[in-house]
Amino acid sequence: MDLSQYILALKARRKAFIAVFAITVVAAIVVALLIPKRYDATATILIDARDEQTMSPAHLSPRSMAGYIFTQMDLIASGKVATKVARDLKLAQQPGVREDWEKDTGGVGSLEEWIAANLLEKLKVDSGASNILIVKFSANDPKKAATIANAFAKAYLDVALELRTEPSREAVAWFDEQLKALRADVKNSQAKLTAYQKEKGIAGADERMDVEYTRLAELTGELGRARAATLDAQTRYKQAQDLSKDGVSLEAFPEVLANGYIITIKGALQGAEARLKEQSEIYGPNHPTIQRTQAEVGSLRERLQAEAKKLVTSLGNAVAQSQKRVDELQASAKEQQDRIMKMREGRVDLAVLTRDLESAQRAYDGALGRAIAVKVDSKARQTNLAMLTPAVEPLKPAMPKMGLVSALSVVVGLLLAAGVVYVLEMMDRRVRSRTDLESRLAVPSLGILSRWTPVGGRLLPSPNSPVRAARALPHPW
Repeated sequence: MDLSQYILALKARRKAFIAVFAITVVAAIVVALLIPKRYDATATILIDARDEQTMSPAHLSPRSMAGYIFTQMDLIASGKVATKVARDLKLAQQPGVREDWEKDTGGVGSLEEWIAANLLEKLKVDSGASNILIVKFSANDPKKAATIANAFAKAYLDVALELRTEPSREAVAWFDEQLKALRADVKNSQAKLTAYQKEKGIAGADERMDVEYTRLAELTGELGRARAATLDAQTRYKQAQDLSKDGVSLEAFPEVLANGYIITIKGALQGAEARLKEQSEIYGPNHPTIQRTQAEVGSLRERLQAEAKKLVTSLGNAVAQSQKRVDELQASAKEQQDRIMKMREGRVDLAVLTRDLESAQRAYDGALGRAIAVKVDSKARQTNLAMLTPAVEPLKPAMPKMGLVSALSVVVGLLLAAGVVYVLEMMDRRVRSRTDLESRLAVPSLGILSRWTPVGGRLLPSPNSPVRAARALPHPW
C-alpha cells in the first residue's frame, strides 16, 4: 500500500479514524484530570569553597570539590537527615500515620525510619553542575511540599554542623589526654638533661670544648718544642761523649768555648803559659819561679778539664731534664686527649638527651597546635553551607501538565488512529482506485465514472421532480 492508496483508505474510513482519535484524546484528558496532582517544591543550598570558621582551611581541587558535592548530595538523601525531618515535623504524631505504618509493615521496625523511607522516595537532590544543591520534594499538597523541602534543607544544615563539631568535640577530649602525656614527656626529658649537665658539670658544651681543644693544641706545640730541645741536647751530649771516647780535648767543644767561666780559665791559662815561656828563657827548669808557674799552669789545665767535664755532665743532666719534660708533656697531652674523648662521649649523650627533649617539645607543640585548631572547630556555629533560597508553595502542579498531556494525546491519537485505519484496511482490502483495479485484476480499464450521488437516495428522479432525467444520470466522461 503506497501513500496515495493509504490516503484513499483514510478518506473511506474517516469515521473510524475520527472515533479512535477522539477516544484517545478524551481518555488522556480524563485520566490527567482524575490522577492526583503532584506539586514540586524546591529549596537551594549554597556550598561555599571557603570555610571561615576553621584554623586550617583546606584548598580543594576541582576533582575533590566535585567529590565533596556528591558526598553532600548523598548526605541530604540519607536516612539520618530524613529521620531528623520526621522528628522535627512530628510526622509520627499525625493522624493515620501509625495505622498506615502498621498496615504496611505489620508493626515491624521503627515508625520514624518508615516515615523517613517514604520521604526519601519523594525527594530528589541535584547539584546543577555547580556549587548549589537543589532539594526538590514532591507531594499532593503544595504547602506540605514546601514545608518538607525546607525541613530537609534545615535538617541537612543541622546534621552537617553536627557531623563537623561532634568529631571535633570527641577529638578535643582525646587531645587533652595526649597533651598531658606529651607534657610529662617534655618535663622528663628536661629533667634528664638538667641532671646530666649537673653530673658532668656541663654549663656550655661548645665553649668548654673550645677551651679543651685550645689546651690540647698548646700542649701539643709545647711537646713538639720540648722534643726538639731534647733532640738537640742529646745530639750535643753525644758529640761530647764521642770526643771524650776519641781522646780529643773538650776545649774545642762549642759549649766549652761558649762558657764564660771556662773562657776566663783559658785566658788565665794562656797568660800562665806565656809567663812560663818567658821565664823558661831566663831561668832553668829547677828554678822555683819556673816550678811555681808550671804548677799554676797545671792547676789551670786541671781546672779547665774539670769544668769541661762538668759541662758535659750538665749536658747529660739537661738531656735527662728535657726528656723528663717531654714525658710530662706527653702524659699531659694524653690526659688532655682522654679528657676530650670523655667530653665527646658526654657530648654524644648530651646531644641524645637534647634531641629527645627537642623531639618531645616538637611533638607537644604539634599536638598543642592541632588541639587548638580542633577546639576552635568544635565550637563552630556554622559550616560552609548556607540556605540560598527556601522553598515556597508552588502555584501550579508539576504533574499532570495539561498542556503537555493534550499535545501528547493529540500526537498519540493521530498515530493510533492512523494505525487502526491501516490495520482495518489490511484486514478488508478494497479496490479504491484505477491503480488497484489494474494491479489486482490485471485487466485494463475502459473509463472512469465521475462521482454521482442519486437525488433523494434514488437512482431516478420522481415524476414530479423538476430535475431532468439527463441531469440525474452521471455523464459518461
